[in-house]
Amino acid sequence: MRATRLALALSLFLAAAPPAAFTQTVTPAAANVPRLRALDFAPFESALAAVKPADAADIDAFVQTATIPALQAAMAAGLPAEALTLYFLGRIRSYDDGLRSYIELNPNALEEARAADKLRAAGTVLGPLHGIPVNLKDNIETAGPMHTTVGSELLLNDIAAGDAALLRKLKAAGAVILGKANLSEFAGVVANGPLIGGVSAVGGRTTNPHGNFPTGGSSSGSAVSTAARLTVVSVGTETSGSLVAPAAWNGVVGMKPGRGVVSGQGVAPLILNNDSAGPIGRTVTDVAILLGGMDESDADYLAGLKVDALDGVTVGMLSQAVVAVEGNGQLWQGVAASLAAAGARLRPATLVDDPDWAGPGPFTVYLGGGIRHDMMPYVARRHPAIKTVDELATYNAKDPAARIPFGGELLSSLAAGAKDLGEADFRALGAWLSRAAANTLDAAFRASGAEVLVSFENVHSPYYATAGYPAITVPVGLRRRGGMAGQLGLASDGMPAGVTFIGKPGQDARLLAYAYAFEQASSLRVTPTLR
Repeated sequence: MRATRLALALSLFLAAAPPAAFTQTVTPAAANVPRLRALDFAPFESALAAVKPADAADIDAFVQTATIPALQAAMAAGLPAEALTLYFLGRIRSYDDGLRSYIELNPNALEEARAADKLRAAGTVLGPLHGIPVNLKDNIETAGPMHTTVGSELLLNDIAAGDAALLRKLKAAGAVILGKANLSEFAGVVANGPLIGGVSAVGGRTTNPHGNFPTGGSSSGSAVSTAARLTVVSVGTETSGSLVAPAAWNGVVGMKPGRGVVSGQGVAPLILNNDSAGPIGRTVTDVAILLGGMDESDADYLAGLKVDALDGVTVGMLSQAVVAVEGNGQLWQGVAASLAAAGARLRPATLVDDPDWAGPGPFTVYLGGGIRHDMMPYVARRHPAIKTVDELATYNAKDPAARIPFGGELLSSLAAGAKDLGEADFRALGAWLSRAAANTLDAAFRASGAEVLVSFENVHSPYYATAGYPAITVPVGLRRRGGMAGQLGLASDGMPAGVTFIGKPGQDARLLAYAYAFEQASSLRVTPTLR
């Protein structure tokens, strides 16, 4: 099978829709379900009531285009982190009943903002995230009072023993945690929902703020909340396309860092080999700062962002696979023009599969193995009575309206495909797939002489995610038709799209610089109008 067909099949499966063998009945697109836990604004009501409309309007006008450095400058000049936090809480109260981008609010958000203001007043600024509101995908563990549900009714009232490693770093950097973002339940292996991703029993279905379009995958709540200005930035996670796709389809920047750049401790797993937490923001600048606040190194990603970073750089254009998707051609021409304007040298590039990787079969089995050997042990540690997929399916079936409101056939089908895959064989399959994906990418880099490969949305997500290479998507405006959504018979006229840069291992900083240079040369992000 050619790389084009493989990439599309796996991308559609992991971030959009399952293969025909795993299709399921879903609710109509207009339907949603009640939240299992309402967003609690009680801790903020008196403070929200005291906000003057004129002050809120001033902050709104500023935040629409402000990057994190601009927000820091404003806070240094007198804008309180408390006022900024209240601004976002007010927007969440106004808009999130329709968007469903949040699962839970942090009742201590205002206390954290006030603490940041006191430190600043005393002359202490902990870093570029000091006082900046952030939210976290709800598969990232938080100590009480917030819960960590992974979107599942089974885990509705569970509170993790402590904060995930990345969250400890964000708190040490002075970030204000607004709450937990909605997600595709268990990172997307329970149900796809009517508009591709972002459905959970706990939070319901996320909505694309640009219109009746797909939200794209597991990190939908993180992408939607960022696009709709219900947070400054958000942390999502990716297994294969589940961060990049929602970022692209909701019109924001999203990065899957290289393997090991961000600690996975305290992140509920789907496939440990692939899983990676990453930043989502409205600009590459904000993404670079958020990554710097939660990674395992002391890298200053912001310092490396240069407008001329692409000047003279050879980029490998994965055009064949991209333009094979109807509707991508015109957008791809614009990508090429912006790259050329930034000084990049464009070269054709192709991904040629390992001959033994003959189709989506091995990866589908691998995903089922991840459910059995990575995901379910995590569930069993928290609920010892539920140790297997069959036990989880039985539990859900006892109250389907509350526990699997968007269906649950996908979970059982995937797990069944790996029922004979023992843990040792699962680990060996993962190691082989990782090597095969890395070999494919490395061959494309060598053949094209490129420093970075250029793709589109999540077309090549199985490769970079399985190899553990970094990737970042940057908005390229709104499409007129087609794309993966169009292939599935869904509306796509006016839906955001994104170009994706795939970097070499260990070159996350360089990848961010390339993305920044492209962003500055193109400036194609579109702000949604909320109603």
